[in-house]
Amino acid sequence: MDHIDVCGEAVDGHDAIAQAKLLHPDVIVMDMNIPAPNGIDATREIRRIWPSTQIILISQHDIPQARNEALRAGALTYLPKSSIWRLLEDLRKIQRGNGNGSVASVASNPGLPPDAEESPEGRADLENVLRDCEERFHSAFDQMAVGMCHIAEDGHWLRFNQKLCDIVGYTSREMQHLRLQDITHPADLAGDLALIRRVASGEVDHYLKEKRYIRKDGRIVWVRLTGNAVRDSADTLKYCLHVVEDISVSKEAEEKLARTTRDLQIASGHLALVSEQTGALLTHCSRDLRYLWVNQNYADWQRTPAEKIIGRSIVDVVGREAFRKLQPHFDQVLSGEKIAYEEDVNYYRIGQRHISAACTPTLDAAGIADGWLALLQDVTGRQRNESVRPSDLL
Repeated sequence: MDHIDVCGEAVDGHDAIAQAKLLHPDVIVMDMNIPAPNGIDATREIRRIWPSTQIILISQHDIPQARNEALRAGALTYLPKSSIWRLLEDLRKIQRGNGNGSVASVASNPGLPPDAEESPEGRADLENVLRDCEERFHSAFDQMAVGMCHIAEDGHWLRFNQKLCDIVGYTSREMQHLRLQDITHPADLAGDLALIRRVASGEVDHYLKEKRYIRKDGRIVWVRLTGNAVRDSADTLKYCLHVVEDISVSKEAEEKLARTTRDLQIASGHLALVSEQTGALLTHCSRDLRYLWVNQNYADWQRTPAEKIIGRSIVDVVGREAFRKLQPHFDQVLSGEKIAYEEDVNYYRIGQRHISAACTPTLDAAGIADGWLALLQDVTGRQRNESVRPSDLL
């Protein structure tokens, strides 16, 4: 829809109130099923703080008592999920400036007037609905595939699910006697405490960070933590809602890649040093017959800057005649064999050369050759000397 943006989302009633204070939205679509507090109580509090914010309450239950309670709390309308298709129509009416209460007519069951007295039976029905909402929330909280918890300002766990226990390796009973500080890696603790102080002061409401926990068995587990501050109507911190995702596998992969990259840099430095001292010609080529890397000796030998060789196809650098002579050797090494050979080769830029080469395949993760490393020597002078007969020297 034109000019309508989703500016935020909330996970429970306290979070909805906090988000309303922070974002000042024009319209809030509130699910009556949210917990702590429920959608009706959260609506009442938001309307008290920001009377100009319109609230549409939705629910899977279509009962007059719930609608009446929603309108008393200040909701613009109460919309059963069986009529959720009308939500777009409601938003358009509000957008056109018709948010004066007329949208309330979209409820599928108008029920009694908002100021009508409810029967004890109606109030009991509503309480049953709200109790069902709370039970659904607790069930979803406990069965989430990520760790979830409520953390007090002093670091104590107010509530946590089984997945968080699995991540840190403690039982539910053990977790009740622990604080965030007890299982946080020492290197991350100072940053965590500083963040808690900023949250408590009201400076920060939302945060995302990567940190380390120490499991009960002593192992370190990396997690990605998403936090939201939940505050009361006086803007005092009640607790922080944490969503905790175990990222140890991806962190281990990152560290392994970093170590491999560092080892390759060291090996490349050693290789470059050795090649400089020995004058060897070194290349690294790919399965699609391109140069991945060459040392400076090879570039000088080809009379071409290294940056104009790397990335180009072999045939473009050595010429078609030389490529046809060398291609059988390329095919052989790409079959997975280590090879050595000598050939007379007529190169595009440097002419006829007699070369001695040794090649070894490089392998991918599946053990299939994806290229090769080659060490070449230009032995043209030696070959010419060996072709001279002793009698020619007399």
